Amino acid sequence: MSHGSGVKRVRPAAAVVLAVVLAGLLAACASGADAPGGTPAAAAHGTSPTAAATSPAPPGLLGTTEINGFFQPMRYTAVDGDTWEGIAAHFRMTPEILRSFNESASVAAGKVIDLRGVDVPQLGAGGSVTGQDGRGQLLYRTRAGDTPAGIASRYGVPLHALRIANLNYLTGGEWIPPAGTTVAIPNPPLD
Repeated sequence: MSHGSGVKRVRPAAAVVLAVVLAGLLAACASGADAPGGTPAAAAHGTSPTAAATSPAPPGLLGTTEINGFFQPMRYTAVDGDTWEGIAAHFRMTPEILRSFNESASVAAGKVIDLRGVDVPQLGAGGSVTGQDGRGQLLYRTRAGDTPAGIASRYGVPLHALRIANLNYLTGGEWIPPAGTTVAIPNPPLD
């Protein structure tokens, strides 16, 4: 049914479904639930941006999680009883991906687990760190096939922060670093 202005009316059943979905999302936000790759672990635990770089692991894991300046989980220190499957599920990844980031065949108490694969070339981020600049930012040399999203994901940096740190490479609205380019990986201080 049309109302003359070309605007179609939403059917009542569709409106009810939409309202239920939106209410569920709002309830999840209000409860502090994490979205995949979203709300930082520190924010979910009520720690402030001035908190230390390590924090207790979120519920379900008893080890400690090291976060970066963007409150993204970078490393997890395992405790007795931790498994690849449990750690992977908690940080919303597959055990196979988590194992590919780490050389150890088993999880032992005290073992530091890399959650990002910072030292492992990845699809969209196959380059390597060549050093640091005077502001403590990592300097990353790109390889063919690297993308801003791949680099940002590997180092736990929001895409907009990576772009801002490398404005000199931004042409038009797109930023694709050519192979061999050295880009800065920002990491703000926690204090």
